[in-house]
Amino acid sequence: MTLTPCGSGASLLSSSGRNATSSTHLVRPDGPFSLGASRSSVMRWAPVARYGHDDGPLVLGAIADDDLAPLAITATQERPDGPVTVTTTGTGSPERALAQAGRILSLDHSGAGLSDVAERDPAVGTVLAAHPGRRPVLFPSVYEAAAWAVISPRIGKARAATLTRRLAAEHGTRLAGVDCFPTPTTLLGLEGIPGLADEKVRRLHGVARAALDGDLDVDRLRALGPVGARAALRRVRGIGEFWSSGVWLRACGVVDEWPDEPLATAALARLHGRDPADYADPAVLAAATAPLAPYRMWIAFLLRITNA
Repeated sequence: MTLTPCGSGASLLSSSGRNATSSTHLVRPDGPFSLGASRSSVMRWAPVARYGHDDGPLVLGAIADDDLAPLAITATQERPDGPVTVTTTGTGSPERALAQAGRILSLDHSGAGLSDVAERDPAVGTVLAAHPGRRPVLFPSVYEAAAWAVISPRIGKARAATLTRRLAAEHGTRLAGVDCFPTPTTLLGLEGIPGLADEKVRRLHGVARAALDGDLDVDRLRALGPVGARAALRRVRGIGEFWSSGVWLRACGVVDEWPDEPLATAALARLHGRDPADYADPAVLAAATAPLAPYRMWIAFLLRITNA
């Protein structure tokens, strides 16, 4: 993406007592991008659905990558593929906040090569044509993805979404009209959470400690790579094989990795007119996904929402 500074707004006092400031930039997406499609993804995806609204700016809450403090991200776009105005409000670095906003909205990578993918794989091209400008929306932060990985198992997405909404409303910080998830320090101070088993509360405390220790730093995980990052995430109490991949793929900004995800793989097989069992063979799957590079994760995302 390319960006142009548009100035800074007035400072305000956050509930933590620290001054939060606003910074606005004009972001020019490289390749197709529709903020309206991103809004639709937010509204449909349980971990962030509480931020979804039918109109007005898209406003997301997050815990900032750099200072682990509340961060609000406001985005507007007048027309698909046009520039996106992004305003960040927080207490950390405006540059880091903008980079985090770009990662969440998948604006941090060029989408210009998607037309080449459509030519190499015409069946996938029909999916791209049906979802112009739609890019994945990611978890607001690695920390929040890890918290969701602890909260959601065995209780269902709807109940998990209700719990995270309540945690944000009761223990988070309100910025730009949205409630951010509790900071790691706040989460550590909660001795019990209504509706959540004691073991899950202990696991949430482990997630909070990992964030404070830097173990969930997105740059650190990216530097470790797919194998190392997954191994590091599995060292956090309560995060196993499934969610170590989930956090890596849906929080760290991975673009070109086909997920070990049966539903996406089955959808690709059916799109290619194949029996999903055929793609259980790693060599066959690798050959089928090779033409989708360097956007394999983005394509898997599109197939999942198409077949949801």
